[in-house]
Amino acid sequence: MAYLSYIHEARELFYRRGNAAEAELILRPLLKVPKDAQEKRAVHELMGLILRRQLKFQEAVKIYEGLNDSYQAGYCVMLQGQTQNVLPYWKRSLLERNNHWCVSLFGLLTRQLNSYPTLFQIRNHFESDISNLIAAKQGDYLDNMLSYVDFLTQINLETPKFAGRALMHAGHLEQARDFLVRGQKALPNDPEIYFHLGQYSIALQHEREARLMLKQCLLISPTYRPAKDLLELLPASV
Repeated sequence: MAYLSYIHEARELFYRRGNAAEAELILRPLLKVPKDAQEKRAVHELMGLILRRQLKFQEAVKIYEGLNDSYQAGYCVMLQGQTQNVLPYWKRSLLERNNHWCVSLFGLLTRQLNSYPTLFQIRNHFESDISNLIAAKQGDYLDNMLSYVDFLTQINLETPKFAGRALMHAGHLEQARDFLVRGQKALPNDPEIYFHLGQYSIALQHEREARLMLKQCLLISPTYRPAKDLLELLPASV
């Protein structure tokens, strides 16, 4: 029971309080405690995420290698800016699934894309990859990824929204605006894009524009709760 309580405490610190350093201190002793395969995966996967949050990518590589998770190990190598060293890891991932996202990701990072990712792969990975590249300060890789937004939009119309949202939440507001506007053009009846445009306007303290965007969101989807809550926070005089 003490073992599980430590895991719970580490998760609480990491996910809810955003304190990766303390979560690491709690979890690290458990790496050496004998455990079954399921428990080992739970502890090591959590530790991998905690190390990545702190940009301790080389340590995270070793954690994922211990799990035989070649995709995540290679991903942490990539986040260090070493695409030339990624292939040995990701080739093993392709033995398990020949249409793995890593094929498209490698092409996007290096501007050598020669495959077509699926709609769901873009939905599941593109936004988080952008966020992770920003956190890792891999600006060249980020620019390469973003250069494919128009192409990927032909497969998944939400692509510019994913890019704009990731950039906005990372504080890259100037870049975010262009992609959010592209997202509006691609899906003019998507309430979520107007919600994000409202968030963007609030970040710039353009409350009048924010109110217009949030009202447009609610006009399309009257039950969109996040827009209602955000609209209520705006000054009544706007």
